[in-house]
Amino acid sequence: MSCVIVIRKARADDEPARAALIRSSYAGYNRDAFFLFFFQELTLQMGVLLGAVLFIFCGVSLRALLLLPPALAAAVQLAVWITHAAIADKRVQEMRKESVGLVAEYHGPLVAEPRRLRPTVVVAEHWRPGGDGPLHTQVVGTASVSEFWGPEPAGWLHGLAVHADWRRRGAGAALARAAALCVQAGALHAVLSELQSAAACTLRGQGFRPRAAYHRRLCGARLTLALQHLAVDLPTHV
Repeated sequence: MSCVIVIRKARADDEPARAALIRSSYAGYNRDAFFLFFFQELTLQMGVLLGAVLFIFCGVSLRALLLLPPALAAAVQLAVWITHAAIADKRVQEMRKESVGLVAEYHGPLVAEPRRLRPTVVVAEHWRPGGDGPLHTQVVGTASVSEFWGPEPAGWLHGLAVHADWRRRGAGAALARAAALCVQAGALHAVLSELQSAAACTLRGQGFRPRAAYHRRLCGARLTLALQHLAVDLPTHV
């Protein structure tokens, strides 16, 4: 089937779809985040300590203690869900303060299984709609560019998200390229966590290179999340 994904600047009426994409993107990391944090040394130590306290000082039976691992897992899952929901809301607020907003918009037939389609990705300036017009449109990707606070003029790429059914089709890479064109000089920066390996791979394919790596403390120095600062140097646009 013939279909196309058009990369264009965002409009005001795209905001609900863009916000939903950002929230869905963070929700997609819930499973990986659960396994990452549940098997952290600190989490396991807390579980063992709590079990010992319940058994020694509270007289809880060994059979009852078998419920402790599922309860601990539920607590970690709830914490991950709440944290990701809060981060997604923060990213949506940042999107509303962006300098430039971009979207990837699908044009083509309405299908039940989008993964079977192989769309052509084009920028809006190079796209000419067919004579009959598109049968269906849907915002399937989003990205934001804001000013990056640093010693030199630069841009900050954030809020990059692509609908799960349309990933690995070139939309994310095209959004990153379009974001780079929005920055007049300097570099385009992005910060990704270790949970965002697919996004990091996409950006590296567009010339982004590591600038720094550090750990964000979540609970002291024992529970942290690895972050990577990526950037691509840009030519001056005349």
